[in-house]
Amino acid sequence: MTLTETPSVVLAHLSDVHLPPPASLPSWRHFTNKRALSVASWKRHRVHRHLPALSDAISDDMKAARPDLILNTGDLTNFGLRDEFSNAASWLRTMSAPCLVVPGNHDAMVREPWQETTAQWANWMENSAEGAFPYLREEGDLAIIGVNSAVPTPPFMACGYVGAAQRARLATLLDSTRDRCRVVMIHHPPRAGLVPWRKSLLDLKAVAGVIAQHGAAMVLHGHSHDATLSTIPGTAIPLIGVPSASLQSSRPWRHSGWNRIAIARQNTGWEIDLTTRQFTRETGWRCSRHRNWLIRDGRG
Repeated sequence: MTLTETPSVVLAHLSDVHLPPPASLPSWRHFTNKRALSVASWKRHRVHRHLPALSDAISDDMKAARPDLILNTGDLTNFGLRDEFSNAASWLRTMSAPCLVVPGNHDAMVREPWQETTAQWANWMENSAEGAFPYLREEGDLAIIGVNSAVPTPPFMACGYVGAAQRARLATLLDSTRDRCRVVMIHHPPRAGLVPWRKSLLDLKAVAGVIAQHGAAMVLHGHSHDATLSTIPGTAIPLIGVPSASLQSSRPWRHSGWNRIAIARQNTGWEIDLTTRQFTRETGWRCSRHRNWLIRDGRG
């Protein structure tokens, strides 16, 4: 996958699939932690909004687009249960192209042994161990950097946190890949205003500062369930959000969808072509946005 040898490389970006939990999911009364609230919410509301038929349609549409790499920015599960991680691993094996994943807040709802939960996704996280993020995947002229913002939080909170150790490693990885098209993956957006405070990235200013200082071609995030396009503060580096891959919503910008991102090397930098495709069972597919821009120096 070398951009200098092909007209473009195509990435598929999806997030917040929220795959169906096990059929034998216990009642919320069986939990004594934050999961009780989440299970109650699922059974009353979210089970009717996050629909497998929609995520199946997204998967089929991505397959038809024949991407070179699929980037998943988290929340494959609903409650972070061990069986959910196993089910998600089975789902990841069905992807039509190589896939990379970073965890989301639902995947870290409560503290659980790493080896029994997130480690089941090691094949899609460059075999990263707990505490070893960010990871780096180099594919020809591409450098994909996966940052983990998922941490357990108190009830009614869905905040993320990257921390000093990850930020330092992120800076090192960005510096060591300056000659490549650097794509950063993270679940929580490193910019204020895209999600409510209780769902925000707590060290977003520090994370955004690292990216602004060391440069990137783009940052991909999930969590908001919105098809947004903004920038890393103080730069022109694109910050790209994507709708949930399974959400049925009355608001068009939140209809289930995915981002098709084509990257091509130009003499003066990287040409980025973004298309967002969204789907409802009532109206079918639509292209909700198309943008094209040139990254000249890694800072937008």
